[in-house]
Amino acid sequence: MSENLHGLLQPPQPPALENIMAERGVLASIMLRNADYDVVADILRPEHFAARYRGEIFRICGDVIRSGRLADPVTIRNALQANEVVCEYGVEKALIETMEGMIAAPHSLIRAYAREIVDMATRRGIRDIASSVLWGTNEFEGDTASSIISRMQEQLQGLAAGTDGTRQARTASAATDALLAETEASWKAGNYLSGLDCGYETLNKRIRGFRAGAMYVIAGRPGMGKSALGIGIATRMAIAEGRGMYWSGEMPAEELMGRVVSARCGLTLDTVLTGMFDGPNGPEPVSGTTMQRIVQAGMEAKKRIQLVIDDREGLSVQQIAIRARRMAREPEGLKFIVIDYIGLLRGSDAVRRSGSRVNEVTEISGEIARMARELKVPVIALSQLNRQSENREDRRPGMSDIRESGAIEQDARCILGVYREAHALQSRIGADGSVVRNTNESDAVYQKRAAEFDANLERSRGKGEVLILKNRGSKGGIVDMWFDGPTTWFRDQGEDERGPAW
Repeated sequence: MSENLHGLLQPPQPPALENIMAERGVLASIMLRNADYDVVADILRPEHFAARYRGEIFRICGDVIRSGRLADPVTIRNALQANEVVCEYGVEKALIETMEGMIAAPHSLIRAYAREIVDMATRRGIRDIASSVLWGTNEFEGDTASSIISRMQEQLQGLAAGTDGTRQARTASAATDALLAETEASWKAGNYLSGLDCGYETLNKRIRGFRAGAMYVIAGRPGMGKSALGIGIATRMAIAEGRGMYWSGEMPAEELMGRVVSARCGLTLDTVLTGMFDGPNGPEPVSGTTMQRIVQAGMEAKKRIQLVIDDREGLSVQQIAIRARRMAREPEGLKFIVIDYIGLLRGSDAVRRSGSRVNEVTEISGEIARMARELKVPVIALSQLNRQSENREDRRPGMSDIRESGAIEQDARCILGVYREAHALQSRIGADGSVVRNTNESDAVYQKRAAEFDANLERSRGKGEVLILKNRGSKGGIVDMWFDGPTTWFRDQGEDERGPAW
């Protein structure tokens, strides 16, 4: 009787915290379509799989794919046979159970499967912690209730860290060794840059290049030239350092390269895109000589500029990261990423459902910073400024003008504000071509102000400023630039105002 009563008092057997179909779905999709590995690589690790042998298959597939080789049931067979865990289960059995009846799933489903696998792994971890408390295996001699709770909290925080748990902690000694090795290499080479050469000498000297693993922001009001500076840096950096990726959320790739070609040959963007110019009697075809200039500039761009342009609209940071990881594994590698611009990126569905654009931009900014650290490349993100600066007498931007989120200024290593006085002044000109007159302003006061306005406008034509609003570990300041309006191109003021754009 007592034995039966004891059985009734036992807690029910907890459900198995695993999703076999999700684990099979992810592995099958990766082996059928290797590009799918990049879809889940940022959130999924071998230890997340409930079955150790499936975790080992995932690890082996990742090793093979990252080395640039094909990973399928045939090509990874030798690696599986050399793996003790998979051999113990049975190589043939493991492959059949994984692949039988499976197809390559859409990317959205694969990420959902991966999240389910991670969620199950986290819940198993919670259960293990709870069991260790229940059976006293989490207690040591001399423990108090407070120390046990503290240990549990630490373990739970480790689980909550999720994908960040993949990065190993480094000792101060190891970090110092890496620092001194980097410093000595720069010293021996006589190189003052601690990051990539952006092609603008004065800007390089001020920020010491664009550091790998850091997020940079170029901010400006519409029309000030943030995209012009972004494509200028991308072009010159690709020539100086190697292949980069440029995401353009509103401008097609052809128009983007049209700007590059326009700057090179010194013709307006409209002329480069159409082969026509505004003649006295309307649009006319350019001469054969001019057409040859356009073609020659285009051929130079093809030959020298190592840039991959992604002009798909409405992407998330994760979608950009998938392509970037693939590029990083290719022989040409990946040196940098430019995002044009943050306001056109899409956050996760969960955050979007909250209806808060601030929360969405905060999430996007954090993901950009994490992508930079993961891929170990500088990520240059363009951002719009709000209208607040236009209500001030001095319309130069400040960090508080960055649109929709304070997280951007926290996540960024460096923030550059783009400002052109001529553009700001032109917005104050009325329909008659003169500066707008203030209410109750006398003729004498207006004429004096108009004369000063015209002088300032003339002085500022063809010029721009890059304001260093934040520069972690170094100084701020202003970098003076030339700006060529017809070709929308910035040049360093140390260069010839009409010299080669790149």
